[in-house]
Amino acid sequence: MTKAGLPADIPAGTPAAVDKESQRLFVYGSLMEGFFNYKKSLDGKVISRIPGSVQGLLYHQSSKGYPALVSGEGRVRGEFLELKDFRDIILLCDRIEGYIGPGQSGNEYERRISAVSLDDGSQRSAWIYWYARADLGSPGNPVVPVPSGDWRSYMYKLQSAG
Repeated sequence: MTKAGLPADIPAGTPAAVDKESQRLFVYGSLMEGFFNYKKSLDGKVISRIPGSVQGLLYHQSSKGYPALVSGEGRVRGEFLELKDFRDIILLCDRIEGYIGPGQSGNEYERRISAVSLDDGSQRSAWIYWYARADLGSPGNPVVPVPSGDWRSYMYKLQSAG
């Protein structure tokens, strides 16, 4: 057990008592249905999927091949997911997203509960992976802004152009 009272294999910031609210995940990149990390982590484990958006800015990381969500005034499109077997799934997603634990300097993404606007007009909250490093746009991590906030559309256009 950790100091927070969680089993040692569960990072702090992961709900110990998983209630319905905390079993939700909003995905906007490679974890969306049809993309490379979906099959590895979420295929067959989604109870419901609802289109939605969050406030923020989206960048495609050219050398990595996946997006980064950061705070900002735009809207970012994605999928609001309710999941079964949440504990196992979130630990796998944490590894995929490079999330070690809250505020850890080695995090590529920081996972936190954030507001999601669903396409039906309702508001919900869900876990979201926010990009945590300060290297966006650096020579080591070139980026392309995705002004539409829709990585799926961006990737379809990129694939059809190439």
